[in-house]
Amino acid sequence: MAHRTGGAPVELVRSKDEVVFLAFDNRIHRLVELHVLRGGSTLDVAMKKSAFERARQASEIRGHAFMRILEVGEDQGLVYYTSNLNDGEFVEDYTKRRGAVAPATALALVYQLLDDLLQLQGFQRLVSRMHLDRVLVTTLEDTFLQLRVFDYGLSQMDAGTEGQSGARLVVEACRLIFLLLTGQAYAGENPDRFPALTQLPMGLRTAVRAALTDPANSPASIEKLRDDVREAFSALSSNIKARNFRKHLVVNSSLLPQSQLQELLLENVPVETILGTRFRVEDAEHARRYPFSIPAINTKLSQAVTVHLLPPSRIVDKSRYEAVPLQMWRFNPERHPNILRSLSLWESPDWTFLTEEREPGFALSRLMAERITLNSAEVMVLMKQIRAGLDQAVECGVQRVDLHPSNILLRVGKNGPLLARELERLMQKRLDAWPPFVVKLRPHMTMRSLYEPLLVDMDLTDGQVQEEHLQNRDFRHRSFVALAGYLLTGERQSGGVPQFPESVPEAAATYVRESLEMTRRAGKAPSPGDFLDKFEGLLSAPTVDLATRLRGSAVAVEEMESVGSVSDFEDDWNANDAEGGAFDDEPVSPIKRGIKTHDFNPLHAQKRSLPWGALAAAAAVVVGIGSWIFLGGKEPAKQTPPVAASSPESEGPEVAEKNAPEPVKTVTQSAPAPAKSNEASQQPAVAAVVTTPAATAKPVMAVAVPNPTVQPIAVAEEKAAATQTAAVQSTEVKSTAKPEDEKPVEKPTATPPASSTPPVTASKPSDRDPVTIRRAIVPSKEEIDRMKQGQVENRTGQLPVMSTASPLPPKRTATP
Repeated sequence: MAHRTGGAPVELVRSKDEVVFLAFDNRIHRLVELHVLRGGSTLDVAMKKSAFERARQASEIRGHAFMRILEVGEDQGLVYYTSNLNDGEFVEDYTKRRGAVAPATALALVYQLLDDLLQLQGFQRLVSRMHLDRVLVTTLEDTFLQLRVFDYGLSQMDAGTEGQSGARLVVEACRLIFLLLTGQAYAGENPDRFPALTQLPMGLRTAVRAALTDPANSPASIEKLRDDVREAFSALSSNIKARNFRKHLVVNSSLLPQSQLQELLLENVPVETILGTRFRVEDAEHARRYPFSIPAINTKLSQAVTVHLLPPSRIVDKSRYEAVPLQMWRFNPERHPNILRSLSLWESPDWTFLTEEREPGFALSRLMAERITLNSAEVMVLMKQIRAGLDQAVECGVQRVDLHPSNILLRVGKNGPLLARELERLMQKRLDAWPPFVVKLRPHMTMRSLYEPLLVDMDLTDGQVQEEHLQNRDFRHRSFVALAGYLLTGERQSGGVPQFPESVPEAAATYVRESLEMTRRAGKAPSPGDFLDKFEGLLSAPTVDLATRLRGSAVAVEEMESVGSVSDFEDDWNANDAEGGAFDDEPVSPIKRGIKTHDFNPLHAQKRSLPWGALAAAAAVVVGIGSWIFLGGKEPAKQTPPVAASSPESEGPEVAEKNAPEPVKTVTQSAPAPAKSNEASQQPAVAAVVTTPAATAKPVMAVAVPNPTVQPIAVAEEKAAATQTAAVQSTEVKSTAKPEDEKPVEKPTATPPASSTPPVTASKPSDRDPVTIRRAIVPSKEEIDRMKQGQVENRTGQLPVMSTASPLPPKRTATP
């Protein structure tokens, strides 16, 4: 128990139903608040059971807006619990001293409180008796304003129903809003008389008026009130940048709450009086912001130092903690760059003063208050230097270093007037984008180290008594893992399962969860080196896509290759063939059925069938030929049609062997015939197939129909020969013979076929091997277009007649 100068215990003003003392917990070596329920009166069995259950629930809460319960117990019929030491100013005293708070700041404070309250969905029994109308105004990491609930109502029985407790909390929250906006407590006045309330949006204004004037019929939705507060805050903010809550909660000289603990321990003696003439306070505002860590200048050496005030022996006995490790004389700044050095230690009857070197930078807790969480790469950058600092501390003889964020300093920046602005910019950047910085661990004790809760329990025992050096090593291992978990999640000693942001890979998050679970067992936590190696390896491992993660197993790439396309209509395609018994004999292709196929495997793109564009063009040509033939005229043929010669493939094996005794080379061309007049431009195009013997170059002309399947062409030529009256247009065919061997080739005469097989066209006898040119009449593009439009006349006139008007030049292929 802490005592005053006269020996009386130091009491703290907290809940009306509890008696609270300032004490020191010998197990965790921390200053705590000792709460005794019902003012020291005994409780009945039902009340005692309810208090124990709700207190254990409260011990699982890890929020800045709530007092943290450390231990629950009973002694001589009295129920008590211990909590962390809370420093700040009551909201009534705060508004009475400085007046009303700016609307945006007041709404930002209330919104954070209500939002944290809504996170306690699984603690309804505890929330039902909380009190929101009497809270502490404190600071978060000496930078941001924060409202903190300290009255959990454990001295009372559980609330009747959830609706009644919700309505009560809404009423108390509206009273808190009224107090912050008007600067006075509500005493039954008309809310519409206060301009600060009438300027609010209609939603929040109506809710506050209803809760203050008619508490019995007040709405019971805390979530609805939270949303109304957020809407009002957004309406009062001028731009998007100003809508960030943290921007309105930055502590300045006007918003800074007073420290109850400083006034209680210093007994209202100014800090300048205590320091005397040896130190000069450099920043009075900062000295008020954090009352036990004072930036000062050593007047004799003109050196910038930080003076830490440690409690006197009547508060904490000197044997309970070690201000400076005894073996710090081993410290070497060159060999131990990650250790923060203490300069001097001197004591007075009431206080102990410890000085340390002051360098540009800030504490890790300040960065965490701004960033909430850090990403994996930033954590690796920090933890590597922290690991080096732990090794250096062991070399200096310091076996235990409290790895609390407030005891880890980041040395970055340069001294000067722009230091504060530079540090603000750095906090918004990633750590791996910072200029070179040094992480320093504080091995000595401070007042903050005496009342800030540890990240892990001091010592764990599994029933066996371990040696001191083994306990110290286990404490270092557990503290290192707990600090990494806090940097990744932003949660200190989370009672439940830690929740990692999406930027942390699932494998790495699972490993950290397992390591945090091991910190609750003695001697099981991994060493800093093993932890970092495993964690870094999981960060650099290949990522697994979402589908594989949901499936739960990785699939080899070769097992995922396509095996072909599968269609729902495959049974329909094969139904007719299956009935006819040809299902297994002749596989049916979807192309034959007019079904468009899709190739799902790009590796076999070269095996795809002909493009549909080419097939459609060929079909259009065939249809056009048929249309032109049947629309060409009705008069029957009067002359014998010309002889048509077919290719060796269509003549049958006997004829083909006779006509092609030697291997031939075939060149196929499709082009319109050269036009010499308007009449000739309307004639159909000609497709020629040139066959050139390989053994000789003596040309012999032969005109024939190339495809026997297109029989209507012969009928058309018969009609054209009966009504031929115009001049014959000739096509020059150039021969590959030499000029001196060139002879005019006569026009071939047509003879009727003698058999069912198409006869071969005869020409003038020649000792040269024949060159056979087979021509098929193909309509031109213009005629096809006119056929489609129905503009083709009944044509009974002239059809093209093939002739050889000029000799063939040497060594050239024949062209139409």
